[in-house]
Amino acid sequence: MPARNTLWSMRAGCRMSYLLLLVAAALLPGSAGAASVQAAKDCSVSPCTVVTASFTIIGTPKTIHWDATYTGGATAGRSFYLTTNPASNLADIALTTTGQPSGTKVLTAGTYYISIKLAVMGPGFYSITYNPSSTGDPHITTIDGSRYDFQAAGEFILLRQSGGPEIQVRQTPVATKPRPGDENAACVSINTAVAARVGSHRVTYQPGFSGKPDPSGLQLRVDGARVDLGERGIDLGSGGRIARTNAAGGLRIDFPDATHLFVTPGWWADQGKWYINFDVAPASDAFGIAGAIGPKTWLPALPDGSSMGPRPGDSHGRYVDLNQKFADAWRVTDADSLFDYGPGTSTGTFTMRSWPPEHPPCEVPGTTAVEPMAENLARAACQAVRGGENANCVYDVMVTGNPGFATTYALSQGVMVDAVGETIPSRWIWILLALLLGLLVALLICLLRRKRAGP
Repeated sequence: MPARNTLWSMRAGCRMSYLLLLVAAALLPGSAGAASVQAAKDCSVSPCTVVTASFTIIGTPKTIHWDATYTGGATAGRSFYLTTNPASNLADIALTTTGQPSGTKVLTAGTYYISIKLAVMGPGFYSITYNPSSTGDPHITTIDGSRYDFQAAGEFILLRQSGGPEIQVRQTPVATKPRPGDENAACVSINTAVAARVGSHRVTYQPGFSGKPDPSGLQLRVDGARVDLGERGIDLGSGGRIARTNAAGGLRIDFPDATHLFVTPGWWADQGKWYINFDVAPASDAFGIAGAIGPKTWLPALPDGSSMGPRPGDSHGRYVDLNQKFADAWRVTDADSLFDYGPGTSTGTFTMRSWPPEHPPCEVPGTTAVEPMAENLARAACQAVRGGENANCVYDVMVTGNPGFATTYALSQGVMVDAVGETIPSRWIWILLALLLGLLVALLICLLRRKRAGP
């Protein structure tokens, strides 16, 4: 009888160890889908050094944007291929075979690898952008990979999922002057605040209520209460979480449905403003100013699902469509705003329906117009920014004269490269790995004891 009890206890202990092993494995962090990836090849010394990259398309087919910067000589390969083989050396999907610098491609759901190990892909940098973002002045990449510029001023719904996450952004106008040799100024805006519904919580990251932004940082609030993020981040429950990124003041917001929002701020000292780049890795389709652009239309759908129709042929028609009809449809209202407001302010305080003006000058009451920068200087400032964002960076720095945009673009791209890493702090990963190892050893000991004890 004691022997049977001992054997029963041993089996129960082994079952418990096995169960705990499964639980610990389930707790290991997954990866977030980055909005941009980049592979590289350097053949300045032999053998060539390569940096591989892969990405995953989730759900419906998406339009990816690809960019190539070829750094090899005239005889070096100037092709860009993707493959579904992890070895990264097959020419399955040709993006270009003639040295084009950029383009688009519709891809179905699956995991893809940049075929950087192929000889026909010569030295250079090869990037893929495929998830929604709002960067710089702002330049919008939609959920299906399309791109357009949106300079309206006010608070807008970036992405909204029915019954799920919602992300709202605040765009603030910037007064500009004409560039040298160009009599017309470009009227632009910048992202200055964000609000999100994360499960049952409301999260905001915005300047303080005093009306004078603090250069030391933006203010983080959860359900209206100001919070300190701390080193460990904030657990919002049900998979919701706020954590730091590797950029100063940067945030990563994880939603319960596995959507991820990356926030990268920059301080514009001359203007006394914060400006923000947003990158999103959505778990499913969503609507908003970064919603999908369907066939036979030039902008995302309106909130009721109706289409904006084909792109008007005249500039006035395009201005009215984009900055009035479309912008007003996606404006935040007092009833659905997720932002926090100081006394006597509301979403209307930040709304400027006349922006951008149809024709310059680009003047904002109470502010000083920024001085533009020469194109060659802007290109030099943006050298570290890769892919399609390089052209956006050059434009933003030229128009605003602020080289800080280049720094923020580079930081955003660095954050997205790191986004394929852990979803929780590294010390917890090591704790979980140690737990897994300990439980595995315990399970092996149990099995050996059972074998020795016999049936």
